[in-house]
Amino acid sequence: MRGKKGEKGDISLITAITFAIFITALIALVVNFPIEQSFFTRRNQARDQVLYATQVGIKTVLTTARYYLKDQLTRRKLTDIDSDFLSYVLSKNNSNLVNTINYIYTSTSQVDPTTVYSILDYSFSLASYSAVVRGGTTDEISYTYVYTITCLGRKINFNPPISLEVTVTGKIEGVLRKENFARFALFTDRHVMGDGTTRVWFTDRTRFYGPVHTNGEFAFAYTPQFFDEVSSYSRTALFYNGGNQRRLDADSNPPRDIPYFAKGFVRGAPAINLPTVAYTQLYAALSYFPNDNFPTYSPTYSIIRQYLGLPVSNQAPDNGIYTITIANGGGIYVQGDASIELGKDSLGRAVYTITQGSNTYVFTIDTQNNKTYVKIGSKTIEINKIPNGVIYVNGSVTSIKGIVQKDQRITVVAKSGITITHHITYEEDPRNNPDAINVLGLLAETGNIILDPKNSNGTPLQDPNIHAVLMAPNGVVQVANYNTRSPAGDVHLLGGIISKNYGAFGTFTTDRNGNPVPQSGYGRDFWYDYRMRTGYAPPYFPTTNRTIQEGNPQTQRWVTIDSWVESWR
Repeated sequence: MRGKKGEKGDISLITAITFAIFITALIALVVNFPIEQSFFTRRNQARDQVLYATQVGIKTVLTTARYYLKDQLTRRKLTDIDSDFLSYVLSKNNSNLVNTINYIYTSTSQVDPTTVYSILDYSFSLASYSAVVRGGTTDEISYTYVYTITCLGRKINFNPPISLEVTVTGKIEGVLRKENFARFALFTDRHVMGDGTTRVWFTDRTRFYGPVHTNGEFAFAYTPQFFDEVSSYSRTALFYNGGNQRRLDADSNPPRDIPYFAKGFVRGAPAINLPTVAYTQLYAALSYFPNDNFPTYSPTYSIIRQYLGLPVSNQAPDNGIYTITIANGGGIYVQGDASIELGKDSLGRAVYTITQGSNTYVFTIDTQNNKTYVKIGSKTIEINKIPNGVIYVNGSVTSIKGIVQKDQRITVVAKSGITITHHITYEEDPRNNPDAINVLGLLAETGNIILDPKNSNGTPLQDPNIHAVLMAPNGVVQVANYNTRSPAGDVHLLGGIISKNYGAFGTFTTDRNGNPVPQSGYGRDFWYDYRMRTGYAPPYFPTTNRTIQEGNPQTQRWVTIDSWVESWR
């Protein structure tokens, strides 16, 4: 018995030793077998190349669809884009889209000498469409497409064969807007001063946080900063170059002039024409037009008199303030020069005090009950509607000032010029509340917007606040007597400036250290109203007639991928 036990133990020991030797040899074989190691490396590399090829296929379809969509939509007016067109533009019934994808596929299908991809199928379906109406007009469209794309990537002449089929689903989301001039922090048709010749320089004191454009040529000195898109019609820019000016087709002139462009500087951009007349705003003030389908011609006095309920003739209406326009679904029409003060009453309702000649009308806007009360002397009339936001003055606005009540969206239009005589502020500041509603646009059709803010004793108002979008398509936005009035701080503008030329605000010199010292007028402290960047604008404010396209307003992304399914073969 003892011998048998010993024999069994010897056999077990031999087996263990043999197994250990086998494992050691196997490990050595695995580690040191160069043929097999090379094969696995090559196969992993091949799989990576096939995966990359399949990704190229997915990108071919998505990128082509995305840019084809942008090209087609921005060529059309917003009013011409409906759900039927959106459904068609990315469908397989659109031969232009299909041919474009096929062309891109032909150019990219073989990503390297041994790897190719095939587009097996794709589809885009319009999942949602919605239009937003502001100020009585549709100025924004939101859309969502859902898509499915299937691509096959494969390795050529690889044994055993390697291929990968990927099916991806997701969304393309975007927003279309009718571009409004209010979107610009600064827009000039010619980037020179009111005399038409004096150059305007952007310097190291320049900071703009919204879009900036000129149909002329910009001039840069030192380090101005731009935090949104900048564009000019000119293909060149002028650089100060320490006083020895240089004109270059370039973003900068190092080391002396180095502007900062957070979103780039586009030279040679298409010109954007300023409107020459404001008859759209005039029609809006006179009466309601279904779907804002305004006539495309300026109204004669005969037509204006019809809207005002006056006997028809070719003579101008009598000077005065007309309220029948409110009852007709329009705004307020004023014949002759007028002054306007904006405010609110003890109940928080908006109040417009308009004086024309010897007449003063006090409009109280009861938005909650859709009523307007007009006090004329000791008499008050009640209108069962509220104005649509347009005040049209067929003359000059000799003075405007006050507070824009929190519920009010107003565009004041003057046939001639507008003079700002004191603070104009929003009751609810959008810098504190991005959802604030109150907004003001000032549009001087043929004249200038002059900033002449004064105290009651006639001295210059220190550091005036002006909350508005200012537009003078045939003139300038400029400080009155900018080169002779006493310096009084800065104009704190919340909004933007759109003008024919770039108006002057003040003059400066420098001290021995090179620091600016004001000599006259005001400096510029401009704050961009970011609501304008997302399509918000004063009612019936002029548009560029361009359609702009942006990504999902929440994420700013165009394309999202919801699922990615791989099948290796």
